[in-house]
Amino acid sequence: MCLIASFILLVLYVLFYMSFIFPLPINDAGSVRYRSIPWATFLLIFLNSAIFLLWLAPDLYNPEVMVDGEFPYDYVTKISSFGYRETVLRNGEGVGAFTTFTSMFMHADLLHLFGNMIYLWTFGRRIEDACGHGRYLVFYLLSGMVANLGSELMNPLIGDRPGIGASGAIAGIMGAYLLLYPGAKVTTLWGVGSILRVPISLVRIMLNQKAIIWGWRVTLPAWLLLLWFAFENTLFSFSSMKGEDTGGINYLAHLAGFLAALTIFLFVRKDLLMRYISGRSL
Repeated sequence: MCLIASFILLVLYVLFYMSFIFPLPINDAGSVRYRSIPWATFLLIFLNSAIFLLWLAPDLYNPEVMVDGEFPYDYVTKISSFGYRETVLRNGEGVGAFTTFTSMFMHADLLHLFGNMIYLWTFGRRIEDACGHGRYLVFYLLSGMVANLGSELMNPLIGDRPGIGASGAIAGIMGAYLLLYPGAKVTTLWGVGSILRVPISLVRIMLNQKAIIWGWRVTLPAWLLLLWFAFENTLFSFSSMKGEDTGGINYLAHLAGFLAALTIFLFVRKDLLMRYISGRSL
């Protein structure tokens, strides 16, 4: 019971931490055309979560193997062996080129995993519906591969630090969402936005209009969030290429993955592609 309570408190803390200053998307406000169950999105969330919780977390969060606050040896070894590194790819060390894919399913900590999975849940389902399960998975993996290779090509200064995380692949999903559903809206958790909404709601009430005075959930245009994501990652990518410290975040991988979204039209269902070309909404 204590373990369950601790987990719930941890989830609530993470939600608050991630959503107070900046909006955290939690759900796509639109509807899918084919009403298909997003099995591929469920599978990706399950695989990413299982690999972290069953393989990485026992080493990372084991107090018995922590030495002076440094990462445990076994954890570092796994990251170095299966994370994306230029020397591993070039020299064929370990699993070699497969690190382009294995790195996509590894995460640094619980916050890293949670953030990526909630973005995948929000934006992935409609992209899966538009492509079909199989093509969606191929697009996801392609975006992750482009993110890894692209970050290395654009910034030789990145060195031999292992890159891990599904962020690049999910950035491709987000870019595809922007291209296919530019007018869509998403439900977010946003503390500051909720505070800003109070005076606006009071004015609407004075004008005898319906208004929600308080609520952590705020609905925003998807393009606003996604273009901000692209702008932020472009800005920090230039800093990264100058050799400046970016807090260990590979913004170039995010940007490269986002640009990989341009290939989404190779994966969209044919009838939806025709609708898109004719200018009709999907």
